[in-house]
Amino acid sequence: MTFNIFKRAPRLLAPVARLYGQRLDQCGATAKGVFWRGEHWQVRRFERLCEIISPEDAADGGIVINDLGCGYGAMFDYLHPLSVMNGSRYIGYDITQEMIAACRDRITDPRAKFLRKMIATERADYSFACGTYNMHGGADETAWRDYVEDNLKQLWSMTDKGLAFNMLRKDEEEKFQGLYYIEPADMLAFCRRALSADTEMFDERPLPDVTYFIRR
Repeated sequence: MTFNIFKRAPRLLAPVARLYGQRLDQCGATAKGVFWRGEHWQVRRFERLCEIISPEDAADGGIVINDLGCGYGAMFDYLHPLSVMNGSRYIGYDITQEMIAACRDRITDPRAKFLRKMIATERADYSFACGTYNMHGGADETAWRDYVEDNLKQLWSMTDKGLAFNMLRKDEEEKFQGLYYIEPADMLAFCRRALSADTEMFDERPLPDVTYFIRR
């Protein structure tokens, strides 16, 4: 990890936390409350990311899952009835206090724990970041890219089997101010160089996302 970018990260992330807190207040614990277009598109992304889980783990459970940028806990809503959660633990992390409060108010399942953190603090078999890096709130793009790369390195260091995340493609025609868009090939090269040679990239058109699977 690069120490300097994590030293600056709280200041970098403060506007993002404010935006999400305001959005939750406006829209409540819904897909739109975390800037997704709707629940259908949100669940579709969860389904896609969870394909990194091995068939054995998906059937038997008994694993630990990190969800970095968990929002109001929607990924646990998706996971909790599935066999993968048999005997499993889920840790959701978010930088927005209001989001963590919403998680704790809504979800009392003992398999789930929610922490206000900008990094993963517990080891997991699988880690996920669904839309986590999309909203930069007007940050300098070079500083945000440094933050994203260092954050992914830290998340990978806490992951034993696989990491899955998605980001927005730079060639998407409809772009919005305050969002961060990447060159997919550049991110692929970073992941293979800095995280694992066993990295796959998937273009999710018509969604604006690119998905990455990183395995040990």
